[in-house]
Amino acid sequence: MNEFIKALHYDKKDPRIPEEYDFFGALVGEWNIEWVDHLEADEPRRVKGEWIFSWVLEGTAIQDVFIVPSRSERLQNKQPDAEYGTTLRIFNPRSSTWDIFYGCRGEAIRLTARRADDEIILTENTTEEMRYVFSEITSTSFKWRKELKNASGKWYVIAKVMAQRTKE
Repeated sequence: MNEFIKALHYDKKDPRIPEEYDFFGALVGEWNIEWVDHLEADEPRRVKGEWIFSWVLEGTAIQDVFIVPSRSERLQNKQPDAEYGTTLRIFNPRSSTWDIFYGCRGEAIRLTARRADDEIILTENTTEEMRYVFSEITSTSFKWRKELKNASGKWYVIAKVMAQRTKE
C-alpha cells in the first residue's frame, strides 16, 4: 500500500498549470471544519469535521478527503448521514477549467470549476442546478457553501462550511 500512496501523492503543483488557474493550491493541507446544514431550522445542525487536500498525479491534480463528522468526532457523535468522501480535481489545459469528480457512498458527481471574482464555483455538469462555492480563502481559513437553484433560477444555500487550517 505504501507504493500506492507514493505513486499518488506529490509535493507540488505541475509547472504546466498556469498560476492564474491554480484555484485550489491554497487549500492544500489539513483543515478543521464546521459543517452547518438545516439552515431553515431554528437551530441549524453543526457538526465538526475535517478536510484534507493534497497535490496528486505528479502535481496535475488536487485530491481531498472530506470527513463529517471528523474521525475523532465519529466515536461520540455518529451522524446517520455521515459522509466520508473524496474529490479529484484535474486541471484541463484545453478548457482552462478543472474537471472534477466527487464520490462517497451512494453518490458520484461530476463538476467543472471556474473562478468568478474571488470565488471558485464548482457547477454540477448534468443539470447545472447544484454548485459548491469556495470563498474568503486565506492562508488560515476559507468558507464553502452548497447551493441549489430554485424553480425561478435563483441560487439558495442549503449547507455551509467554515474551515480553519490545523497547526502543523
